[in-house]
Amino acid sequence: MVFTMKHELLVPVGDYDSLIAAINNGADAVYLGGQKFGARAFAPNFSKEEIKNATKLCHLYGVKIYITVNTLIYEKEISEALEYVKELHKMGVDALIMQDVGFIDLVHKTLPNLEIHASTQMHNHSAESLNFLQNLGVSRVVFARECSLDYINKIDTPLEKEVFIHGSLCISYSGECLFSSLILNRSGNRGECAGMCRLPYKLYEDNKLITTKGDYLLSPKDLCSVNDFEKLMESNIKCFKIEGRMKSAPYVAVVTRIYRNLIDSYEKNKKCTVVKEDLDLLKAIFNREYTKGYLFNDNDIMNIKAPNHQGLKIGEVTKVNSQKIQIKLTHNLKQFSGIRFKKHDIGLNVNFIYDEKGNLINEGLKNTTIYLDNFMGIKKLDDIMLTKPIIEMYPHGYKKIPIIMEFQAKVGKEIKLKVTDLENEIYINSKMMTEKSVNAPISRERIEDALTKLGDSPFRVSNIKIEMDNDIFIPVGVLKNLRREALDKLKWIRENKKVSYIEKEFVKEVREKDHEGISVLVKTKEQLEASLHLKVKNIIVTNPNLYQKGLIFRIPRDNIKHDYSYDLLLATDYASLDKYPNSGADYFLNATNHYTIDYLNKYASTITLSPENSLENIKDIMANYQAKNNIEILVYGHVELMIMKYCPLNYLVNKNDHCSVCQNNKNYYLQDRNKQFYKLENNPLTHSTTIMNTNLTDLREYIPALKKMGIKNFRLEFLDETYEEAKQIIEGVIKDAR
Repeated sequence: MVFTMKHELLVPVGDYDSLIAAINNGADAVYLGGQKFGARAFAPNFSKEEIKNATKLCHLYGVKIYITVNTLIYEKEISEALEYVKELHKMGVDALIMQDVGFIDLVHKTLPNLEIHASTQMHNHSAESLNFLQNLGVSRVVFARECSLDYINKIDTPLEKEVFIHGSLCISYSGECLFSSLILNRSGNRGECAGMCRLPYKLYEDNKLITTKGDYLLSPKDLCSVNDFEKLMESNIKCFKIEGRMKSAPYVAVVTRIYRNLIDSYEKNKKCTVVKEDLDLLKAIFNREYTKGYLFNDNDIMNIKAPNHQGLKIGEVTKVNSQKIQIKLTHNLKQFSGIRFKKHDIGLNVNFIYDEKGNLINEGLKNTTIYLDNFMGIKKLDDIMLTKPIIEMYPHGYKKIPIIMEFQAKVGKEIKLKVTDLENEIYINSKMMTEKSVNAPISRERIEDALTKLGDSPFRVSNIKIEMDNDIFIPVGVLKNLRREALDKLKWIRENKKVSYIEKEFVKEVREKDHEGISVLVKTKEQLEASLHLKVKNIIVTNPNLYQKGLIFRIPRDNIKHDYSYDLLLATDYASLDKYPNSGADYFLNATNHYTIDYLNKYASTITLSPENSLENIKDIMANYQAKNNIEILVYGHVELMIMKYCPLNYLVNKNDHCSVCQNNKNYYLQDRNKQFYKLENNPLTHSTTIMNTNLTDLREYIPALKKMGIKNFRLEFLDETYEEAKQIIEGVIKDAR
């Protein structure tokens, strides 16, 4: 099936230089963050005044602007965040990209005319996910990077679809990663991700170290879709999104321009032609090696040898001594470019290039030999990688807005000028009446010259129509004033796009829920037996083989396709909550404020708060949440840090042959730089891998304080505890919770 629609190219901007680069290289829309509540806390980001100016600039050039408010919002931040969103709406931003369910509900009901896009952080991966979001008031959904193009196309929904087409990949399902948060106290859901997947790890089978061909066992390649772009253009996807708010303005310029050309090429002749020079430039500007990603069912997504920019090979060191490095080039090398000697892992900016005669040159050409000063101590032959190319940021000049002019001058009447950009029409009349010329009539050419020479104006005249009497006199200054006044008005109208601002009172919906008791999640038969022996009311299992009537089955986070017939279910994402209402809402649904709890109460019987909540934030939540009885807290357990579609065991142990490693009854672990171990758990049903936190989340000593806050439900999660250990832990919590 071939779909036809107007596609949108959405470009990341982390600073004002990147914004200019995006606009001038063909972005249809840009997304950026403010200095709070955005999922790239370490990007330069934009102040409120800068967002206001950016909005005017984008709208002047017909580019939409989306603001990321895509972090989880803590209880005390709600008022500040809502006022911030109101300011953004009044500025005229086109949409917000958001993650927090409760805050989305609050914003949608308070500001019903403000468009909201569901961030990929919401783990949007199924028709049920989209149904949940549609009911929430979202108009567009950014799909999880684990979804294939064919799968996305088949989902029937009124929501606009958006996918990532280029840039860095998260190895975890987005929004489902607690690794950085629980290990380094830097929450990915709060924009502070420490990049745990880019760090080195060792793989162990029980106590045995497994040799791997690289140390970066969780580091994926970068996504690149240029070779399959026709399939995207034929899809029912509205928006093509580039990743990179932490990237440079040259990166934004290069990637935007290449994908803009592909879109324009397809719209013109139904073909997307990719030239080698573009592929080389993409590699040079930034790559960790490229993959087509799960979007195109490419399972070759990992580069375990290096987590950083690889560059483009442009030559080889053919001879070296203490003074000079001789290089044979396969590509041009311009002065001031950045290069890296691959084997030495040494980088530099090339300030001086010498030809074979020892003359300084500003560019070495392909298939020639050049020389560089050897002040870095290069000692052996090596590959030369271009890591920072010198590029033309705006190869076709600054973007200009096409306008049409209609000019009229009749003797005895006012001079009239109409300017239109096809959306807006500006009419300017001169107070001066046109006079018959005595001896110096103005020519048609002179009028056209005065009206169409726009200098550094953002406009260009694509067509002009002049209707005039013969032998008339008009001072050139009058013509220039007419032009200036018309273009100033048009510029103001475009910059200050009308906003339909409506603000309503948010009315809380209080739903009384009743639930009380201890919940225990078990992984082994012994843990189950201990829980049954102590008559635990709420026993949760993840293994279908352990299930028996009366227990609660926790739904895998990546397996909504399966139909579950269990009596009691624990929902782990919005999709399973939509499909199985009245299930429990697990902590993966990221409840960090009472608005989220209120909304989830429409679906859920119980709600387990996110383990990212501090005790202070829990206290704040409970002070504002009225139906307290169904709130649960995890007080003991080894939390799942990350869930991945990628299976390290299949890739590193099984070498991508038929997978059976997860069924060999052996234990596998990752070891980090600090000698800390993390157990790997594999789900044979979904073929996903979960990284478990070896560090214990233990709030048992705070149970009395939590009870005073009004919390009556406490969760324990076991990993490898024995029968006796599980029994002792359960007995202690039962005693403290009374």
